[in-house]
Amino acid sequence: MAELPVPASPVQGHWDARFQPLADTWAALVANGSDRGHVVVAIDGEVVVDAWGGAADPVSGRPWSADTLACCFSVTKAVLALLAQRLVDAGRLDLARPVATYWPEFAAAGKAGSTVLDVLTHRAGLPAVSGPVRPGSLYVWEEMTALLAASGPVVPAGDAPVYHNMTFGHLLGEVLVRATGAASLTALLRDSLTGPLGADFALGLTPAEAARAARLTQQNGQPALAGLDPCSEDLFQRSMRFFAPDEDFNSAAWRSAVIGSGSGHATARALALLLGQRGWKASLLSPARQRAARALQACSDGPDPIMGIPIRYAQGFELSTPPGLDFGPNPATVGHWGAGGASA
Repeated sequence: MAELPVPASPVQGHWDARFQPLADTWAALVANGSDRGHVVVAIDGEVVVDAWGGAADPVSGRPWSADTLACCFSVTKAVLALLAQRLVDAGRLDLARPVATYWPEFAAAGKAGSTVLDVLTHRAGLPAVSGPVRPGSLYVWEEMTALLAASGPVVPAGDAPVYHNMTFGHLLGEVLVRATGAASLTALLRDSLTGPLGADFALGLTPAEAARAARLTQQNGQPALAGLDPCSEDLFQRSMRFFAPDEDFNSAAWRSAVIGSGSGHATARALALLLGQRGWKASLLSPARQRAARALQACSDGPDPIMGIPIRYAQGFELSTPPGLDFGPNPATVGHWGAGGASA
């Protein structure tokens, strides 16, 4: 009797035999169409799982590959936080200083006392802004930073944290650019972090990078921002008012904009390098800075009004807070959640 052909695996890559159950689970999810993408696990700097599968572009049928760039949404915030920690270690940034030390315009409307650490821990009082917003302002760096500088706090600054959903990246990014005199946040990120590590992470995609990007789809088939109400005073709704209402997260505007709160694109291996074991070696951050960066700084007072779940913050990173943000059994584990299944 002729042997039946063995079905091709729906995932590619490699993994240590110890992680066969993980690989099998991932392959099953890809095979039944419930997931697609890239999973990487590293232990002590060694990659032990590197598996990808499914369609990078369901419209064209382009398959996921090892170098497909996926939008990592709010995981972008953690990459910026790591950049900030690197600058602190180098003596180029002081977290205890007021933001206005680096960005004088930010002192307006009662914000003179807000510190860089307040920004990193989502206590700057600006998950939204107090003035009117033009839809689409999110994509224009100078417009967003001007809105934030002119705004008064919309929640008490320096108090319990409130997730700075779409403002974190412009707040922290402007501080980092001003503190260093860099030409742009993109240049600073490349020169000080992703370039030295060789991490395939992009913020403000070039046309060549955009050609490698995965196409995002909505599971329910509805427009991505269909649930937003431009008239609502709900804090989450206000935090999303900076978007163009027809954004589907595949647009050239989204991909090419420098939005440190969410438009970063990366391979899973790049995120493993940045937020995994190699990213925390002494060659990147001193042991003392590693300890400080990971230490608990602030906790939400009950469910966060933006996230809807309790959350704990280190210096720019989220700490494991089950069941909503469950990074595993160690409560000291740092990482970041992002929309659409992104996590590092």
